[in-house]
Amino acid sequence: MARLTPSAEMGAPEYERGPWRLPTPVYVLVFASLGVLATYASLELWSGMASAEQPLLWWAGRALGFLAYIALWLSMIFGSLVSSGGAGGTLSKKWVMDFHQEWTLAAVISTVLHVLVLVTHAESHVTPWAAVIPFASARLTWEIGIGTIAGLGLAVIAISSWLRTLVPYTAWRAIHALSFGVMLLALAHGITVGTDSGTPLVTWLYLGTTAALTVVMAVRVVTALASKPRVA
Repeated sequence: MARLTPSAEMGAPEYERGPWRLPTPVYVLVFASLGVLATYASLELWSGMASAEQPLLWWAGRALGFLAYIALWLSMIFGSLVSSGGAGGTLSKKWVMDFHQEWTLAAVISTVLHVLVLVTHAESHVTPWAAVIPFASARLTWEIGIGTIAGLGLAVIAISSWLRTLVPYTAWRAIHALSFGVMLLALAHGITVGTDSGTPLVTWLYLGTTAALTVVMAVRVVTALASKPRVA
């Protein structure tokens, strides 16, 4: 997209290129694909609920866990795009930053709800202490413990971002760097504690999100290296 602006030197009009945007057919294709995936996942979930004798709270906990993971992943994706300047100027920086902040908030909310549901569900054996103190759970101590660390790390990152004006820049950058560890712990937590981690849909979810984040991180590194001034 471009808009016409006057030239300061020649007095002739010139084009100033704005942020690149995907064509409408591509948006339609992306949302249609997401709709098909969501329909397939819903059918799989409905089939599993019909054939298993699990209480509603168990299903709610699993669904919120997946939602928290995907929201955290999307927050990481857009956060990396922010650091790379919107993929080197390909995307609008404001658009990328807005999505990064919104998905971070979604990750925090869904994680809190995930924990509350598990603590409420007696058969999960997750106590309030285990939800806030790592490795305090008598059952699945290691698996639940790394999830607790991931949740606490996410809380620290979110609070430091909301109090950005009160936190020194160096400290904020150091805290923000913890997001990579939080993402890895969340992935390990989902794989080890999830009873459906071996199913094809969940396996591809973890593989796909990991691969996509790796690609975005590679773009971030390449963009950072390319933007460094060369020493003659």
